[in-house]
Amino acid sequence: MARHPEIYANPEWKKVRRFVIKRANGLCEECTRQHRIEAGKEVDHIIELTDENKHDWNIAYNPDNLQLLCSTCHNIKHGRCTGLHFFADI
Repeated sequence: MARHPEIYANPEWKKVRRFVIKRANGLCEECTRQHRIEAGKEVDHIIELTDENKHDWNIAYNPDNLQLLCSTCHNIKHGRCTGLHFFADI
């Protein structure tokens, strides 16, 4: 469940979300930096969205503060990794 439904239901969010996915060619940007190919699933706020900053356009909707991540990278970033994930360097 989204923590900030007023942001994620906003048409501006939907527009910038599509832009970020297209900009990343649908690929997880962290995996790409690590020379892996994985589909992105989550548009993530680089500077985390909080109750204090959610009305700041530069945090909530600025494409420069957004990245596309796969579920694994998103979970690792937010400390929700519950299992072991190994990535082979190919």
